[in-house]
Amino acid sequence: MFLKNISKFISNYRYEQATVESITTVKAAFLDFWGVTYRGVNEEPPQIALNTVDEIFSRNFNQNLNASVIGTNFKTDILSAAFVNGVSAHVLELDDGHRGAQIHLGAVIFPTALAIAEAYNLSGREFLEAVMVGYEVGILLGKIVNPEHRNKGFHTTGTIGTFIAGTVASKLLKLDDDQILNALGLCGTQAAGLLESDHGGSMGKALHAGKAVYNGILSAYLARNGFTGSESIFEGEEGFLKCMVLDNTDYKVEDFSLENVLKDVGKVRVRDIYFKKYPFCRHIHSSIDTALKLKASIGEEYNHIENVAVKTYSVAAEHDNYNPKNLEELKQSLPYAVAISLVVGEVSVDGINQLIEFGLLENYSTVDKVNSIKNLVNNMIILSDDKLNELYPDKRPSNVIIKLDKSFRNGVFQNITLLPKGDFENPFELRDLIDKFKGLNPQYDVNNLTVIDSLEEYSMNYVVRKLNG
Repeated sequence: MFLKNISKFISNYRYEQATVESITTVKAAFLDFWGVTYRGVNEEPPQIALNTVDEIFSRNFNQNLNASVIGTNFKTDILSAAFVNGVSAHVLELDDGHRGAQIHLGAVIFPTALAIAEAYNLSGREFLEAVMVGYEVGILLGKIVNPEHRNKGFHTTGTIGTFIAGTVASKLLKLDDDQILNALGLCGTQAAGLLESDHGGSMGKALHAGKAVYNGILSAYLARNGFTGSESIFEGEEGFLKCMVLDNTDYKVEDFSLENVLKDVGKVRVRDIYFKKYPFCRHIHSSIDTALKLKASIGEEYNHIENVAVKTYSVAAEHDNYNPKNLEELKQSLPYAVAISLVVGEVSVDGINQLIEFGLLENYSTVDKVNSIKNLVNNMIILSDDKLNELYPDKRPSNVIIKLDKSFRNGVFQNITLLPKGDFENPFELRDLIDKFKGLNPQYDVNNLTVIDSLEEYSMNYVVRKLNG
């Protein structure tokens, strides 16, 4: 059975197996996660989630075993803290991910690991060990199921994310092979998340991360106490692959082999995760990078742009919402992302919030830049390009073309980006992540972050206190 082999890997994995490169990467990911989550908790969805769990569970908290809600002075039970932190980590659209696995990993891994490691006062070494296992298993499973899984309308962060959270929780709770297998079986039957939540402009996308964390932790605790789950939940005839990935109606278990996949267990390159610079869907980032290159050429003369054409791969081109009604829809809108880049020249959380205050999502605004953005959107076309589509998913290309009017150059400017900033082949430096952190949390004392450098030397209870200031 496939999950039986995965369970053995989780159980047997040791910190010493991780390369220096991998440890460095996950520490950078932890720093990035903390900055995004510390800021994200102030957004409306995490606040609603926090108030909701307080309303439901406030009289039942176990005061002897609790965990921190990041960015607050509030502590609650492990499940509730991890759930809220998961929502906070994903709500800004700035959390890490993996191109091939098509999944956001840190928003599920770190809330799970932090809640359990802090509550039980585990060591930084144990924390990193579980985090490494989470990235390994998450990338492996994500690459198995995609792109078919995503093309069926599933959000991998919610579905495979549940397996990831179960993996991390099982490792930290020191479950044995059979208990881990039961935990993963329970994860599989709870795995959920539909992309319609993303494109429908709801808060459901952030919920996917929080609920994956919640379900994964719940599964591990249930399994530890003897609750059983199906060991064939992944490849069985009515399991995850058959129902949520493959189109073959004649699918049979014996016809599907995962032996070659299992050879890669423990060999996943964690370094391949990407970090995000802009608070938009990752599929839009190449278009933003390209538009910003063009902005550098035309400066403040954006009102001389007659029209814009964006040629990109089909998945990105599907993000063609020309009339977003709320912040959630805006984060999925390629036309608005490109127009904001060309007009403002900066794509940040604070900048976007200000544009919304100035009427970006309203029918009327008195602010010139907002009206210029809307004018560009109305004169923009989004095209799926066959040649660029052939490069996906190894690349995420976008070619942006702008036509200027006769009074200003009367020419056509274009540029192309094959991979957005933050991918391994086009990486962030550590200083870029620090700058991102500062931009999100200008009042935060970044000296607190030095504890991450020597995480192995401290207890996670101390680490969380230090990072929470």
